[in-house]
Amino acid sequence: MDPSRRLAEALVDADALVRAVPGLRIASTAGAPLSQERLDAVTGHLGLPRLEVVTDPDGLWSVELALTRHLARASAGDGTAAGPARPAGEWRTEGPIPVRAADGTALRCWSAGPPEAPVVALVTACGMPVALTAGWIRALAGPFRVVTWESRGMFGAPGADGPAPLGAHDVASQTGDLLAVLDALDVPSAHVMGLCGGAVLALAAAATAGPRVSSLSLWHGDYDLGDAAPRTEHQRDMQAMMAMAARSPEKAAGVHRLMRRPVVLDSLRPDIAHHLIYPYATPLLLHRYGLLNGAIMSHDSRPYLSAAQPALVVTSRDDVTAHPAGSRCVAARLPRAHLVTRPSGDHLTAFDAGPEVVRLAERFLSDVLEDA
Repeated sequence: MDPSRRLAEALVDADALVRAVPGLRIASTAGAPLSQERLDAVTGHLGLPRLEVVTDPDGLWSVELALTRHLARASAGDGTAAGPARPAGEWRTEGPIPVRAADGTALRCWSAGPPEAPVVALVTACGMPVALTAGWIRALAGPFRVVTWESRGMFGAPGADGPAPLGAHDVASQTGDLLAVLDALDVPSAHVMGLCGGAVLALAAAATAGPRVSSLSLWHGDYDLGDAAPRTEHQRDMQAMMAMAARSPEKAAGVHRLMRRPVVLDSLRPDIAHHLIYPYATPLLLHRYGLLNGAIMSHDSRPYLSAAQPALVVTSRDDVTAHPAGSRCVAARLPRAHLVTRPSGDHLTAFDAGPEVVRLAERFLSDVLEDA
């Protein structure tokens, strides 16, 4: 593939991050040379803010380093998104499509696949760019129509400076965003697929929205189940960070200063670090992330465990991010749940949409459709 096209695809993949943080610098190194002229040409063509090319990566902060490494991977010919590609019939993803939530909050949603196909509503991890789920969208679009959206108040319209205003941040409002997306796209009911904190919203929708949720799959859910299931050290630490960031914009700015350190990237998977760092990229985003994700992480999911839809619950023995015991508890209490504990694969591999997990999802969906 032409180097400029690879660069353009990598920048499209990182669109949310590039737009969210003004004045970013990118390092050009011997292993990944990049000229200011070529970068200006590509960002100009895409309508993205200008990025400054520097020769020394030592002075870059965490977001700049994550983006530099992402573009370097593209320059080396590595793929910019995970997941199996479909042959000639692959469906183009449409979006962002503007949607208004019940309280007027602006949302950005996407749709891919034939309009007449059964719908899969993908509820991703709070605060993450839609590009993180590109593998799932590509894998499922065709047999299904896949719809998804980004967290309220965390993203702006294309070309906008900063995120859209944030209305309410509670779990009920975030769950209601799913229904707003289904209404806007004229979808009467959908299979709802939740990943990480998105599993909490998916479960809440199944319990409260009745027939709008025809079936349910919950992948590596980040649940608060009180004393019914333990939480990992990561969950406890993350919840404390969210509480601090949510307390005030000033507290969020203090946490953001810590997140600027390059050492932060050591704990993030290199190929998707530019997505994972997005909600920490500015003090405003981090404050809103604390409000939204903090509400999800501290919300007791036990009242939703009466949801009667067919459900697939997936975890793995290797998940040290969201405790597998939470998924086991949810599967044991849901009336029509089937639990799958994968022998390997950490929390983030669920987002990769590799062949094994795609087959698992498609098999469940096929069984549900046959029984309908």
